[in-house]
Amino acid sequence: MKNDDKNSQEPYESEEAMTAKQVSDGLEKIEQWHSVSTPNLQWFQQQVELEKKRVRKKQWKELLVFIIVSVFILSVGMAVVYREPIVFLYVQLIGLILLPIALYKPRRKVNHE
Repeated sequence: MKNDDKNSQEPYESEEAMTAKQVSDGLEKIEQWHSVSTPNLQWFQQQVELEKKRVRKKQWKELLVFIIVSVFILSVGMAVVYREPIVFLYVQLIGLILLPIALYKPRRKVNHE
């Protein structure tokens, strides 16, 4: 029985070995056709520094816009509260009414076919 198992396994093992050799030969040919050159370390470091500067500049810009918009909103809010408190109350009421509409997200049914 063991001998039959060995004989039945031999064709698969030889096929696997042949397939592995073909894959290996194919990869070697690809490496010969397309030489891979790795950029030097200085180039990578320069790219990292440029990206850090770009991100830092973008974050400062976003922070500045946030501060300006928040100061404007607070200024308008305070002016409305002190000048026309009834207008402030109306704006708050409208906001409370529109909040559920703004937060409502329709949920799609997913078909699991």
